Formats: sequence, structure tokens, C-alpha cells
Amino acid sequence: MNDEIVQVQNVSVHIDGIAVLENNDFTVRANDFVGIIGPNGAGKTTLLKVIAGLIKPTEGKVTVFGHEPRQVRHMIGYVPQISFFDRDFPISVWDTVLMGRLSKRSLFKQFNIQDRQIASEALRAIEMYDLKDRQVGELSGGERQRIFIARALASQPKLLLLDEPTASVDQAMKTSIYDLLDTLKKDMSIVLVTHDVGVISSHVDKIACLNCKLHYHDNKEITRETLEALYHCPVDVIAHGIPHRVLKKH
Repeated sequence: MNDEIVQVQNVSVHIDGIAVLENNDFTVRANDFVGIIGPNGAGKTTLLKVIAGLIKPTEGKVTVFGHEPRQVRHMIGYVPQISFFDRDFPISVWDTVLMGRLSKRSLFKQFNIQDRQIASEALRAIEMYDLKDRQVGELSGGERQRIFIARALASQPKLLLLDEPTASVDQAMKTSIYDLLDTLKKDMSIVLVTHDVGVISSHVDKIACLNCKLHYHDNKEITRETLEALYHCPVDVIAHGIPHRVLKKH
């Protein structure tokens, strides 16, 4: 039985004549937890959007669950990178998470009992059900990120894509989010874009290095040489305060 749920084959993306992704191959299997690292502007967000069906490749082919991504969006949970949120925007935690059910129904159809039950379960999964009546603008950055993850979970995805979910949050909240993802990977495949190189090595199953061109080793080992080539500058790999290698040389 083929357990490959994402297949990216010879994919390139050009934006305004500039190559953002160039001839990339990438595979995600059932229950994989994959971390994607790389410098700013390396195409990491673009790759997630290609898999989610939000950007069409200039060249190459992408299939998710054997179909074009747009045909299976209801099976994909996507948590975009949030750089700004209007704290005065009047929306509650509950309504935000319930929006995750929109992919399961027509635009003007009311939410039913099942939708509300699934939204409740999503909030309980991130341990924030008690805050369901709070305004999203009143939450901390880390709490908002968890709410956006819950919104994605409410769609009951089989594939969860996350773009920098721990950006601008404190260390305690980062640990909490990674622990949550460790639990979720039992029920779905996860692809995570992050700069937390040292942290993800103890959570993800596999690491891909992307800087326009993807290097994917199907494991989670990395070396200083790999990172220096990727980021074009000296980088120390630190985990638990000790420099060490976590990926073989490309």
C-alpha cells in the first residue's frame, strides 16, 4: 500500500520572473512530522502554499492524497504565518475556531451541532476551552497561535501545514506548541516551517533544508556544514546547550 500522501515532482515557482522554487522533489508519508528550515526568502512559505493549493507551480506536478491540492482542501489544515493581528477586531475565540468548519459546508449554511462539537474538541485539544468566550485580541501571541491551530484542527485535516507557528512567542509557549504537535502527529501528517533548528530536532521525524532548492534526507540529522551552505554564514547548531550534529552532509 502506497502511504505517500504528498508528492511534489520537479516543482518550480517563478514570481515576477524570479525563481522562488527550482526543480524540487518532496514526499510526505502518512503520519510524517517534517520540519522545513532555511533562510528568509528561501521559498518555505511558497512551498507550503503550493502543497495547500494556494499557489500553482510554474512547472512540475503536485498531488495530495492522489489529487490536485485544490480538490482536497477539505483534508488540509493550513496555519499561515501571522505577522499582524488587529487586537480591536471583534471576534471571539469560539467564533474563530468555528470558522474552521466552513470548508465542510456551503458558505451560507448554518453551523450545526456536529460543527460545534468538533470546535469544542479542537479547543480542548489545545487546552484552551475555558477561554472560548474571550476576544482573540485579548490573548497573548502564543495563545493566538494555539487558537489558529485549533481553527485548522476543526476542519479535521489529514495533513496539517504550519508556517512559523512559534514565531514571536516565549520559550514556554514554544514548548507547549511543540508538545501539542507531538500529540497530533498520531492522527495526521504534519509539515512545519520554522527557524527553531535546535528545537525541532527533538520533535520532528524528518528535516528538509530549503533555499530555492530542496534537500530532503528522509531523516532528521543535520550538520554545521549543511547550515553554513544553506544560510551562507557560520552557524552553530545548539540543543540543550551543547553543539552537536543532527544531519549528515549534503
